[in-house]
Amino acid sequence: MSKMLILRGNSAPAGSYPDEQGNKIAWPIGALHVWAASEYARRKNFDPVVLDKPGQPQSQHSPQATAALTMFLQDEAVTAFYGFSGGGYNMRHILDFLVSKHPETLSRIDLVVVLGAPLQPQSAYEKSTYNKLLKKGIPAAKWDLEYRTNPPRSALPKYVPKDTDTHMFGPEWLLSETPAGKSRDRPSVEAD
Repeated sequence: MSKMLILRGNSAPAGSYPDEQGNKIAWPIGALHVWAASEYARRKNFDPVVLDKPGQPQSQHSPQATAALTMFLQDEAVTAFYGFSGGGYNMRHILDFLVSKHPETLSRIDLVVVLGAPLQPQSAYEKSTYNKLLKKGIPAAKWDLEYRTNPPRSALPKYVPKDTDTHMFGPEWLLSETPAGKSRDRPSVEAD
């Protein structure tokens, strides 16, 4: 089965980012509502692989980007990326690295998901942006792109306090708009 690498957001101390129930917990390995992100991957027919590296700092040589690039380059079953928050910003660095150092691998990517990284425009992740940089004879990138900034307040689960920042609920928002198939949406009760 094809794999989707899921990149977490930034790490943070308790009191910074809410978990699935709206409780502001600590995120030492990077903030992410893992169940929703992983279930999205499964619904898209990918085996989810969550990298336990925080999304900061953001660069081509950050620990998260380095781990993602290593896994992608060593495992041809990896054909999709999902970047949340800081991981979404690292997605641009990953794609920039691949187009400059391993352009032949871009055609292997089927799906790129970027959530909660509004300081980068959607165009920064589109395959056409990278295809313009490819030399003649290199296969074109063909990925589908799912780009979202932060969800509207109406996307918060009903059990979460309405004054909660919506940023962390991007994975649930995207999942809620993805056909369920045999699975069903459920509020996650386990902590990440």
